[in-house]
Amino acid sequence: MTLHLDSDVIKELCDERIAYDAAQLALTGQREGRFALPARIDVNVPSGFFRAMPAALGDYMGAKIMTLAKGVGNRYLLLVYRQDTGELLATLDASEVTRLRTAATTALAGALLLPAGTSVLGLVGTGFEAEGHLRAFADTWPLQKVRVYSRSADKRAAFATRLSRELGLEIEAVDSVADVTNTSPVTVLCTKATEPVIEGSTFAPGAVVLSIGSTRPDLRELDDATFARARAVLVDDPASVLAESGDVRSAIAGGAIDADALIPMAQWTTADAECASERDLLVFKSVGTALQDLALAAILIKSAVERGLGREIGEITELKAAK
Repeated sequence: MTLHLDSDVIKELCDERIAYDAAQLALTGQREGRFALPARIDVNVPSGFFRAMPAALGDYMGAKIMTLAKGVGNRYLLLVYRQDTGELLATLDASEVTRLRTAATTALAGALLLPAGTSVLGLVGTGFEAEGHLRAFADTWPLQKVRVYSRSADKRAAFATRLSRELGLEIEAVDSVADVTNTSPVTVLCTKATEPVIEGSTFAPGAVVLSIGSTRPDLRELDDATFARARAVLVDDPASVLAESGDVRSAIAGGAIDADALIPMAQWTTADAECASERDLLVFKSVGTALQDLALAAILIKSAVERGLGREIGEITELKAAK
């Protein structure tokens, strides 16, 4: 039988701590070699695109399907199978999964780059990804003060007021990106910009830069100058980042970094952060992987079964039995 988990059920089953545990599970699976991550498949059409992201992790395999219709929006569907039987265990409305696992992966990257954390955080963006990331870091780091910027003064003010109240933090809406970057030891960027939203020269000396925008070649968030200052560039998956991140592709084309300089999270050591160089920034770039989706889905499916949540949708795939 196949179980379907919709967005409301996923919200009931998951929080930032569970998502963080799933991000660690995905990282452990990569370090132990218990995974497969083929290249994602993009099909561009006049109205947008269709994307399939296959992967295998531990006892599971599956794919996330994503669609974009210009002027309409995105839809996400996650299919999770058992490796030993090929049984379709569950389908998940993966919009909430994507939001939670993206923020959790960034929080885990932040912990790798800055194990002690920080009490002061800079945030560029005020959309659902920015909120998810702020909640994730509020759960994992000893945050006290946040400076946030987005292009809309009204939206950033409303964001600061609402999240200050909900999270018990001092959140200041500032008037420029530079007001975020030049005063923050860690800056998180969550935008869908097509041109860089910052100038690399404005980051505070030795800052950590966590960037999750620019997940397609036509999007940009960081400029080449940011990478020219980077002493290490941490990524969730080098092949995916090289194929999809407009930021990284531009930095390589411009000579700011070399393609082989990207360090996978699974191979990160503290020595990578300490390498002697005139470069001072630690940069994380993420485009997301189906491994991250599968890790969180595995936890959610188990919890849903134990709590009797979700909707049984029957055996929707006919078995063609082996002879």
